[in-house]
Amino acid sequence: MRSLLHLSLALLLAACGGETPTDGDASTDGGGRDGSAPIVDAHVEPVDGAPGDLDAGELDAGDLDAEARDAGDLDAGAVDAGPPPRCVGAPDCTGVTASPTEHRMESLDGCSFVLDAPGAPDPRVDALVARAGGARTISDVLGALNRTGRAGISTRNADRMSSHAWVGFRWNDGDETVDYWYPQGITGSSDANAAGRVDGRRVVLVSWYHNTDARPTKGTRLSLVDFTDPTSIQYRHLLLVTPSGTAADPSFVSTETGSGAALHAGGIVWFGDRLYVADTTQGFRVFDLSRIFEPTNTDDTERIGFSGARSDAHGYRYAVPQIARYQLASDSCPIRFSFVGLDRSESPPVLVSGEYHSGDADGRVARWALDPATGWLAASGGRVYAVDAALAAQTRMQGGVTYEGVYYLSSSSQTASSWGRLYRTRPGLDSAITAWPYGCEDLYVERAERLIWTTAEHPGTRDTLGIPLQGR
Repeated sequence: MRSLLHLSLALLLAACGGETPTDGDASTDGGGRDGSAPIVDAHVEPVDGAPGDLDAGELDAGDLDAEARDAGDLDAGAVDAGPPPRCVGAPDCTGVTASPTEHRMESLDGCSFVLDAPGAPDPRVDALVARAGGARTISDVLGALNRTGRAGISTRNADRMSSHAWVGFRWNDGDETVDYWYPQGITGSSDANAAGRVDGRRVVLVSWYHNTDARPTKGTRLSLVDFTDPTSIQYRHLLLVTPSGTAADPSFVSTETGSGAALHAGGIVWFGDRLYVADTTQGFRVFDLSRIFEPTNTDDTERIGFSGARSDAHGYRYAVPQIARYQLASDSCPIRFSFVGLDRSESPPVLVSGEYHSGDADGRVARWALDPATGWLAASGGRVYAVDAALAAQTRMQGGVTYEGVYYLSSSSQTASSWGRLYRTRPGLDSAITAWPYGCEDLYVERAERLIWTTAEHPGTRDTLGIPLQGR
């Protein structure tokens, strides 16, 4: 698959306080075999028709690498690739909604899926940051972590993952049990830059959405976690916000969908100063981690925005502004963005997005090339085409990523006991299965440690954990 990506891009350029973590035992679930059935580890029994756990929200229709530079104020023309793309004419949707054989991935043409690149930068962003007293950085937030997590994971998931050398942590008691904030996306310092560290620290970043029927919602928040010492977990929440008002009189609101629900943020990717967030029906939203700002007040969890000299972000000390959106083009074949991951083993790196389907295996995954010099998706003529795509052939996908040519797909509630599964596959091969925790969500690859991570969403078992990568 790596060679296919390289060929595709070449053509494009040419044409255009708790438990202590244990090491556990080495994984026992082995490699692939021929035949139509997936390879199953000792902790998973295939059960068809098991109930799903789709959240209501899902139903809603650092520094750059050494060669990179800050592109926060670039407009669409500045990040455009220039030459005509490899994809010409209207996208061909033939076969993109076909039903695959379950557990056997099938390749699709990436040209079927296209995003509109963002236009000129929003002048309200700099204006609201200036009004708030100037930008703060990730380094500032890392110096002000205010919550203490717990080393290790819950007994329930530790038993599930007993055949794997897991590492992980839990939130503090309040965040572990809160019933109106749900964790979803995961990324970290290994995504953020080639070195894999931010300020010399091993950092994990997790998104949560405000799960409520009330309107307005508090939108989406992030947890910045220092995992440098796995026995001493410190973190802090930040609020994602959307600019409002005008450049002359800027303000900000919670990050929500068009229907008024909180942005689900089912997947996130930290790349340089950018934070890419999956926007389920639309594409990707982009937030700027170099333009974090501090509201003046943290004493009122219900207030948001500026009111005279006062500003609030639902009680959070730090807010992260949205700076751009990539939206599905009007002529694109339909596809949803339930999650997003990053593959830094490819050159250039790629975002991996995919679809949650609860009752069938028809969900697709698509990969989108990043321009490492700017941090934006590689565009041509204001359009971003998927490099490649595939019918994933798995139900209930909650996360997906590729690494060294292997697709890793996180699926929830596929067994009678609602356990998750982690699939390892390539187009044309049967999937291999690894045990995965209850409530599993998005995926993140920590390259230097060769770990694949997920975060679990359900109160009481909100574990964030990684296990060693396995090939396919």
